[in-house]
Amino acid sequence: MSLVTLHVYDITNTTYETANNVIQGLNRFTKDALGAGGIFHGAVEVNGDEWSYGFCERGSGVYCCHPRGNTGYTYRESVPLGVTSLSPARVRSVIAVLQAQWPGCEYDLLGKNCNHFCEAFGAMLGVPGPPAWVNRFATQAEATVKTVNYAREQISLIGGEIGSAATAAADWLAGAFSGGAGGGDRNGNAAGGAAGTNAFRSPRSGEGAS
Repeated sequence: MSLVTLHVYDITNTTYETANNVIQGLNRFTKDALGAGGIFHGAVEVNGDEWSYGFCERGSGVYCCHPRGNTGYTYRESVPLGVTSLSPARVRSVIAVLQAQWPGCEYDLLGKNCNHFCEAFGAMLGVPGPPAWVNRFATQAEATVKTVNYAREQISLIGGEIGSAATAAADWLAGAFSGGAGGGDRNGNAAGGAAGTNAFRSPRSGEGAS
């Protein structure tokens, strides 16, 4: 039986000090004042080690450091997640599996980040995942991106269908009037005549020709 703890950091590893300060200020407002979350790095401590996930070109993105001691970020707070019933040996086996499943090259800020790793790690340890506010920025941003991409796909699809319909209509008109004033359409109606005019109508169901 071991306590499992989530350690939360402000992301302050940009190359610009001003940007780091802005992120910390934003987190204080959106998390502390509004309770809505912010831009955070997450890591899970179990059996005296802190585990997280990040980008690297080769090998696993899962790495270990001293609890609350990740020098790449600014420590913010800790959240108890519960107690795992797994033995230390079993926990090490779980970590080995995660190291194989989470290569650093697959890191994605919105879709596969450190907080997603914490969720997966917590599930394998049998404890609740991080609170929603920890990863809310990435979750909502990813949803927005997916919505925008879906809208673009639908607009493209609709545009293609409209183009096909316009082409078909142009072909029909060309065929209907290709015989000139005295020509007939495919139904035998005289071009320019009353019947020809009715060909452009779309009667409602059950409505007879006028």
